[in-house]
Amino acid sequence: MSKEVTKEFNFFEYHDQINQENIILSYKGPITAMLIAELSRDIRAEIQHHRKASKKVFSIFMELAQNVLYYSSEINLFGDKNRVGTIFIVNEDERYKVIVGNMVKNTITSDLKERCHKIKELGRSELRAYKRELRDQPYHNDESSEAGIGLVQAALTADSFEMKIIEMSNEYSFFVLFLTVQK
Repeated sequence: MSKEVTKEFNFFEYHDQINQENIILSYKGPITAMLIAELSRDIRAEIQHHRKASKKVFSIFMELAQNVLYYSSEINLFGDKNRVGTIFIVNEDERYKVIVGNMVKNTITSDLKERCHKIKELGRSELRAYKRELRDQPYHNDESSEAGIGLVQAALTADSFEMKIIEMSNEYSFFVLFLTVQK
């Protein structure tokens, strides 16, 4: 297990960090279509005063929340066995940060890294071409198709796109995307 994971959780430090960083949304738990709809309403209301940025943040949120909904390897064992993820939206002086994470199987992390690095390296016109290429490929409902059109669309919408994968066990890793949108 990673050293970062074994660090003791300090609730008061976490609470202080939330207040200091002006977090618009902080959620960890089961993701459902109904929850996405509820959160999207709250997000739109909270950031409506930056019209262009709010559309971009909302679009990124929808793409990445749906990725968690469909592809997270962590399953809530209570209720409807929904997939689990973490979503943060942070309001900074000049930008919004959207941070989304979920568990993935270690068997797909190298493919995810490769695809995300490719997405990060491409310019806007190349990203659009890559998106068309992915759209023209036959649909595969398997884990290796996770980093698909939704990630490319989020990268096209955002001003910056970063990815980090932290190995959690022999079987699973935590996959996190960090995207920013200028105000």
